[in-house]
Amino acid sequence: SSVVTMPESTMTVGAAHFGKTVVCTAACTVTLPGIAVGQAVTIVNGAADGTALTISPNASDKFVLNAAGATGTNNKDITNPADYSKNGDFCHLAYGSADGWIILARGGVWNDEA
Repeated sequence: SSVVTMPESTMTVGAAHFGKTVVCTAACTVTLPGIAVGQAVTIVNGAADGTALTISPNASDKFVLNAAGATGTNNKDITNPADYSKNGDFCHLAYGSADGWIILARGGVWNDEA
C-alpha cells in the first residue's frame, strides 16, 4: 500500500516509508533518517483537529529551507502546532541536497523550532 498508518507517539522514517504517505493518527514526533539521494515521504496529520505533529530531521541534517522559507539549521524541527493543526495537514519532503531535506509542499500551519 502507498499509505502507512502510524498510531504511535514516535516513529522513525525508514526505507519502507519512502515514496509513501505516512498518516499519524495521534500526536506524534516523526524522525527522519540521514538524508540520501532518492528519499521522499509525505507526512500527514491524520489525528483530530488540535493534535500536534512534529517532524525532526536527523541531527546532522536540516530542512534546506525551513518552514519560514529561510535557510534551515541542522537538527531543528518543524511543527504543525496543536493550536492551529487540522486533520489533513501535511508536509511532502524529499532529498534536497547532501545538507538535508526540502519541503516540496505543505498544507496547514507549520512552525520552525526556535
